[in-house]
Amino acid sequence: MEAAGEDFVTLSLTSPDGDEGFPGTLRVRLTYTLEEDGLRLSYRAVSDRDTLCNLTNHSYFNLAGHDSGPVAEQTIRLFASRYTPTDAGSIPTGEIADVAGTPMDLRRPTPIGAHIDEDFPQLRMAHGYDHNWLVDGEAGVLRPAAEAFSAATGIKMTVLTDQPALQFYAGNFLGGSVPGKGGATYGNRCGFCLETQCCPDAPHHPHFPGATLRAGEEYKTDTVYRFAALNSDL
Repeated sequence: MEAAGEDFVTLSLTSPDGDEGFPGTLRVRLTYTLEEDGLRLSYRAVSDRDTLCNLTNHSYFNLAGHDSGPVAEQTIRLFASRYTPTDAGSIPTGEIADVAGTPMDLRRPTPIGAHIDEDFPQLRMAHGYDHNWLVDGEAGVLRPAAEAFSAATGIKMTVLTDQPALQFYAGNFLGGSVPGKGGATYGNRCGFCLETQCCPDAPHHPHFPGATLRAGEEYKTDTVYRFAALNSDL
């Protein structure tokens, strides 16, 4: 921990040159700030060599409560008209595909379980949703990327980011083997992730938004998770 205050905490990490095969000494700072209606994550990083930098948050959410079981009935909305299909190993193929007319079209609030088991190649290979969507709007500008809602609790979560993309993972492989809070077990699809990011595998696909951090430049991005209590659906 680098610093802390009444409404924030800053964590820092130094990744030495060659760590996990990446060039350059990367110095990272992440500040969590509690805001009136949510939580802001502010990422900052610098490197002394050109390197790759694509930081994100892999928290799992279940808006009905951590021990409430599968999230299939909770609704998801992604502000994204395009996504990056993957191969059988979940590596992007390089294609940028339109979501229209496919189960990947989540531009309107949709129960997570509504289409997740459809006979669609991308869903079959990943056993559900585990894909990268390109967020509509201008990268570099904080804008809505996703919304989720639980009718059981009335809790709505909105994700805002200045990143170009978002990974939606529906917890397809949670497994339930490791006890969590209060001894609860989290089986498959008992939580979901909304990970703001640059496009995975961007170095191999020049037309993807890049993830290269140049020596001496600052990596700077914010993501906000906002929460509200509603009496009706999105």
